[in-house]
Amino acid sequence: MLSELNAALQGGVQRVDLSALTEFDSSALSVLLAARRGRRDGAQLHCVNAPDKLRKLAMLYGVEPLIFDEA
Repeated sequence: MLSELNAALQGGVQRVDLSALTEFDSSALSVLLAARRGRRDGAQLHCVNAPDKLRKLAMLYGVEPLIFDEA
């Protein structure tokens, strides 16, 4: 998943709609965090429309403001 997100960023994609996610665990948060890290090319990933359960998981780990723009 991380390599796909990074490839999308290379193509100029900057906004990812997460509303279709139905099953995930803390590894999804890890991938999103890695993809959101500052990139040398200046591209940024904006994660939007996250399911409530994913937001709650991110809150539990204390990373919600690091992943979601509208946190």
